[in-house]
Amino acid sequence: MRPRRRGRSLVLSLWATLAASFSPIGALASDPLNSSDKPARDAKAPVGSSTEFNVLPVAGGTTDIGFGGGFFIGLVRVRRGYDPYEWNIESDGLVTFKSRQGGGLVLPYQDISVTLTVPRFLDAPLHLEIRPSYSYESTLNYYGIGNASSAATPVGSMFSYHEYTRIHPEMSFKLSGRIADHVAWRIGLRYVQTWVNVNENSRLAADLRSGSPDVKALLGSTRPNAVMAFQYGLQFDNRDNEVSTHSGSYESVDARLVPGGVDPLPYRYGRAMATTRVFIPIWKPRITLALRAVGDWLIGTPPFYELSTFDSTYAIGGQNGVRGVPAQRYYGKVKAFGNVELRTQIASFRALGKPFIFGMVAFLDGGRVWTDIKPHPELDGTGLGLKYGVGGGLRLQSGTAFVLRADVAWSPDATPVGGYFSAGEMF
Repeated sequence: MRPRRRGRSLVLSLWATLAASFSPIGALASDPLNSSDKPARDAKAPVGSSTEFNVLPVAGGTTDIGFGGGFFIGLVRVRRGYDPYEWNIESDGLVTFKSRQGGGLVLPYQDISVTLTVPRFLDAPLHLEIRPSYSYESTLNYYGIGNASSAATPVGSMFSYHEYTRIHPEMSFKLSGRIADHVAWRIGLRYVQTWVNVNENSRLAADLRSGSPDVKALLGSTRPNAVMAFQYGLQFDNRDNEVSTHSGSYESVDARLVPGGVDPLPYRYGRAMATTRVFIPIWKPRITLALRAVGDWLIGTPPFYELSTFDSTYAIGGQNGVRGVPAQRYYGKVKAFGNVELRTQIASFRALGKPFIFGMVAFLDGGRVWTDIKPHPELDGTGLGLKYGVGGGLRLQSGTAFVLRADVAWSPDATPVGGYFSAGEMF
């Protein structure tokens, strides 16, 4: 029901198949907020209650942040009458490795989190999620502001000329409630503490020193800061399955308000986002056409690292936005992009006592950023300025609850292609 975050989709890759194979929770995909058209599990649910514990290795990564491994720990309380469970506590962590030009390894990405999920909070149709996390990202990209930013590296510059480091522990609370079948509200509170490290010989440092007045205003300061965000949203969701969808649609509108303007909360801004996802069965369940369109608008004075994101992941670039384009490639306050996927199921088989489905996907992603609502042709260029990626991938679905994806995408911005291995469909 909710889009995956930057780290979470990476962390669960190997665990997804293993957990679906060995745990009875793997077959559960129903949503208490949209329960009227879901099959009831009470007849199959265990009498009384039980607690299940899992410790498993994980693997994942992308060409942007490298590939690595980590862990998953899960503790879930299963109880008759509570679908899919009474409560669930998960902890996962991932460390990735990437080779440098000229030799050597770096650790671009380190992430650890704990998530408490209560699908029926207070025995009501309220979905509660509490999640503390810590992320260390040491090779984030900055190529300039706007849709026309250049990836050129000056002669004699370091290989890390376009990079900076961000450390950000977070705490988030989310609560969703049912309005009517398929329609739900959601509210949330998110606190993020950030430390940014900028090399004095980098592109970011150069723009902070000598960029145009508009660029300097958008970049602001890189000193340590905190953000307290209040989130509000509405959604309509009538998909036949949240994990592997063949028909239906999922529309959402969200607003995020960040009061600030004082130390240690220097930023004051707002964010509006609208997303639509439509799934058309061409030959159900063999062939599905999946479509997504996203619009994202930042107003006020957000921190510069938010200019490349939407909904806590990356937009024009990366594994959850426009594939093939490097993550954090384009920065701007306004973003619009879309994805078209043709998903096919090739073969089914059984292993480890579970049904598996092997499939293939062809996709086309495209989008654009604008520096702001006010025209900035010197930063955004003129004309269409579309950034795009095209590619294909493999899918391995376990039961009805988990999908592993491996995608490769080419783009004019790619060097030479983008590769992504993670858990769950992109949308």
